[in-house]
Amino acid sequence: MALYFQSICSSSSGNCLALWSESTRLLIDCGLASMKRTRAALTTVFDDPTQIDSVLLTHTHSDHIAYYPLRVLNEYGLRVRLHEDCFDQLKRKHFNGNGFKELDIVPFNKRPFTVGDLMIQPFEVMHNPAYPTYGYRIRYQDTHVVIATDFLDWTGVFDAFVDADFIFVESNHDLDLLRQYYNPNSRFHMPNPDTAQLLVNAYKESRTKPSGIMLGHLSDQRNEPGIALAETQRAFDAAGMKTDFQLTAASRREIGRPVRIA
Repeated sequence: MALYFQSICSSSSGNCLALWSESTRLLIDCGLASMKRTRAALTTVFDDPTQIDSVLLTHTHSDHIAYYPLRVLNEYGLRVRLHEDCFDQLKRKHFNGNGFKELDIVPFNKRPFTVGDLMIQPFEVMHNPAYPTYGYRIRYQDTHVVIATDFLDWTGVFDAFVDADFIFVESNHDLDLLRQYYNPNSRFHMPNPDTAQLLVNAYKESRTKPSGIMLGHLSDQRNEPGIALAETQRAFDAAGMKTDFQLTAASRREIGRPVRIA
């Protein structure tokens, strides 16, 4: 049995991730800009996107879900899962009067739930207070994957990152670039140094070390992959720890290569 992860896109302009085993296909967010791009991306990753078992939403910001991707998900007759606190907001913000009758929208709460052979534990993260936002710790057999973007502080969710086999986490902006290109919305996102410190602390506390860490949701104007990766590397060096795992950054707009986790 095998488990794979793939970043389809990850930035303030759009977010979509894929996780699949031999029998279960999961999409995390679908914030692509058009129906054409949504169809193209999903058919590139999955031979038959109508067989996606669930589309799991983190929150309802337009770079994570929007009207045009919803039209494609409705066309494919897919199941969409989101936290119960986001259910009405999704309809108000993105339905645009469309009933989306083919969508099977299933709210969840904070209790774990299963999609095929994946066990999913949601955890709330601090983001924009007007938009309830969730990260996920996903278990496949003895393997644990953590996916968390769009949050500003990790102190309340630290335990979710401990003993993870693979981590996809936001490293949104560089503080120097933020000063040059100020954006007030950046206060709702994790800067590179905070992400680096989270990863160092989680690594210290983990008995099971991650095989891979991928930095995501990098700001277009206020970050660069090389800057984010170097910040994490410096934090591990300062702590006297080796980065004996694959450390990468997700492309903002291009589909990345599949990563085998288990």
